[in-house]
Amino acid sequence: MIKKLTLGCLGILFSITTAFALNEPHKVKILELENAGAYSYMKVQEKDEQYWVAINKAAVKVGDTITIHEQVWMNDFKSTALNRTFEKVLFADYKGEGAGKSNDIHSIHGKMIKKKEKENKPNVKFNEGTYTSNEKAIKTDISDLYKNKAKYKNKNVELEGDVIQVSNKVMGNTWVKIYNGKDAIIFRSPNEDEKVKIGDKVKVVGTINTDIDFGYGYKYEILGVNGKFEVLETKKEK
Repeated sequence: MIKKLTLGCLGILFSITTAFALNEPHKVKILELENAGAYSYMKVQEKDEQYWVAINKAAVKVGDTITIHEQVWMNDFKSTALNRTFEKVLFADYKGEGAGKSNDIHSIHGKMIKKKEKENKPNVKFNEGTYTSNEKAIKTDISDLYKNKAKYKNKNVELEGDVIQVSNKVMGNTWVKIYNGKDAIIFRSPNEDEKVKIGDKVKVVGTINTDIDFGYGYKYEILGVNGKFEVLETKKEK
């Protein structure tokens, strides 16, 4: 599902086209590469299409074929570091060899939005418009949530998955992104010191909220709230 939202900062409006089911993979070949600040900007080819991508700065090179995961498309994006405006650029996650490290739950999208927030100093209220249920949880799978969104709206669910990102102490919550090998979902725990780690296999019980928009780019097709986590398998330290 592709939708559009508009983000205004310092009187500058620009359009964002975002795929809300984050982590959609793209296998691309790097045709051009420019490193600027914390980012690597790459002109890539995917099948018969060419476009620009921005990832956290990584040790990649022209000619490499890599897999990136979609976060957000931006139109008319100006990179001050490059002194260049991109007609269209995909901000994406890259977790392959040579990838820069980031535990930010919203990853490169979150960094871009937070930069704009710092300029505008907004008060993002992450609890407005959310719904919490006390009903018995329905055991399901992350992928089924996206296939049957209306069925699970405002319902408690029980899911299992691998933790791929964690952010503690964010507006009194811990934000955890879990992955089933195909799809990912963010669940919020009201425990800001939730003790889960990247690589853990977890079970989570919480309420599914749909089509949530907190403003400033934080918009979700599906978001889990009031999450209660149980670690099923702990990441083995090397």
